[in-house]
Amino acid sequence: MIYIFLFSIWLLLMGDFSDLSITLGVFSVLITLYLTKVFFNKKIVGTVEIFISAVGIVVEMYKNTFKFIPLIYGKHYSGISYLDVKNKSKIEKAAIANCITLTPKTLFLKEEDNKLLIHKVARTNEEAHSKDGIWDGELF
Repeated sequence: MIYIFLFSIWLLLMGDFSDLSITLGVFSVLITLYLTKVFFNKKIVGTVEIFISAVGIVVEMYKNTFKFIPLIYGKHYSGISYLDVKNKSKIEKAAIANCITLTPKTLFLKEEDNKLLIHKVARTNEEAHSKDGIWDGELF
């Protein structure tokens, strides 16, 4: 049953019913099921559960995107600020950047001269350009 389900998903996503597409679909389904069995070692019951969890993750991403829409149309300010990460290792910098990106209304843009460039959305212009509340404390 899982074979048919995955194959129908393949055909719907590809939108092509040529011999090559059907052959690639069959091989893709077989490889997917084999890799699922090897890597997950029956911890996840089947590929359908993997597909359902992937759909759930995508739906959650879209929900978070729609939560950001009022910020675009409301009276909010966008600003750029720097966070000093001098004497931090590359791993610490990457972890701090990921934590900043996961913080609501902030986004890590790039690193230059041992400073992290951060985009921030706030209610006032001063808050948007300040580095308060972006990252406090030590990581390690």
